[in-house]
Amino acid sequence: MRRIFLRFYLTVVICFLVSSLLIGALYKHMIERTNEHYLSDIFQTTISIVESELGDLPQSLWHDEISRLRSKLPVPVQIEAIDAYTLTPANKQALADGDIILLEDQGIYLHRIPDAELMVALGPVPYLERIDNFSWPDWIALGLMCAALGLPTWLWLRPFWRDLLALIRQSRRFGAGEFGTRVALDDDSPLGPLGATFNRMAHDVEQLSSSRQAMIDAISHDVRTPLARLRYRLEAIKAGAPTPPQVEGIERDLNVIDQLIEEWLTLRRLEHQRFEMEMQPLEIVPWLERQLGELATGGDPVALRNLIPVKAPWLEADSYYLSRALGNLVSNARRYGKGHVSVTLDWRDGRILLMVDDDGPGIPVTARERLLQPFERLEGSRNVATGGYGLGLTIAGMVMHGHGGELRIDDAPGGGARVILTWPSPLKDASKLV
Repeated sequence: MRRIFLRFYLTVVICFLVSSLLIGALYKHMIERTNEHYLSDIFQTTISIVESELGDLPQSLWHDEISRLRSKLPVPVQIEAIDAYTLTPANKQALADGDIILLEDQGIYLHRIPDAELMVALGPVPYLERIDNFSWPDWIALGLMCAALGLPTWLWLRPFWRDLLALIRQSRRFGAGEFGTRVALDDDSPLGPLGATFNRMAHDVEQLSSSRQAMIDAISHDVRTPLARLRYRLEAIKAGAPTPPQVEGIERDLNVIDQLIEEWLTLRRLEHQRFEMEMQPLEIVPWLERQLGELATGGDPVALRNLIPVKAPWLEADSYYLSRALGNLVSNARRYGKGHVSVTLDWRDGRILLMVDDDGPGIPVTARERLLQPFERLEGSRNVATGGYGLGLTIAGMVMHGHGGELRIDDAPGGGARVILTWPSPLKDASKLV
């Protein structure tokens, strides 16, 4: 606090002194210009009076007359020889021409008396000295003003320093791993925006840390089961069990681990801030038929219903990641439903709607938001015993986010769950482009 106060106070004082000197110099210049003609008129009048009084007297009486006039004139006046002062050539010439000259270093005005080797000297003038020089009262006043700046500086800096200390304390706690740490500052605090930014950062880091921990726990849990089966099958082979069935089981377990790793890597790619989808025109209906045909291998066919009132609709999408999202949704619908899966395609108000329906028990409204988080699964009818890793909806949602759209969970018209993929895209009819 002391160091910050001194730095801030010295900065304020230095700026004050510099501005005071600049303003003083400007003010002095203005005063000098204003008073120059005024003083010249006064001294011209005074010199005229002096010379008129001396004009009728012999030079031997001039000094006595000047002594008598001193008490009546506003400035000291004397009669000096023409060479009494050391003058510059310019001043000598001006004096010879009958002008009034000013010796600034002495504050004296000089004027030569006509037809005489004498001149009238007026001064020194205290007023001129006060303009050019700082007196001790001036220095005292300036020092008091500088000292007075310390009080408002301290009053302003004290709450700033208090809030800064609070930020430092909470930052140290946050750095020590207490991610629930938050900063509480007054609404009118000058560090209020910084405190709000710190709290948002702390919240994001806390959420990220908890989600990462949940992911690690979930991956560890999902990998542990196939690893345990692999270990068991290897021991069975060593004990002399038939090799072909065990090898087939090992391949299935390796496929499970490979799928989990692939899902995890896909999620990591989609989470990257610089990741961008490759949006390209896509003839959506034939593409969907191919995708659903491949997904139906070894199972019931997936029905496709096209509601777009165009003969050959072309839309914009990233075909690779859209296929990943569609595959995850169809896989979930088969896993948790009773066997019937349907896909509906529609286009409304400049947005694609791709809806995947199943005939399962549906998803409670209270759990829909949670299921969009990684490794989140439902208990009961949709539990871990049915398989899956809890990444399907998360990846599909992130694919939609990359398309500028969203994923929503709703109820299917015939019962069960409906997952809706929607994103903006222009609609073109390929049949009219030929």
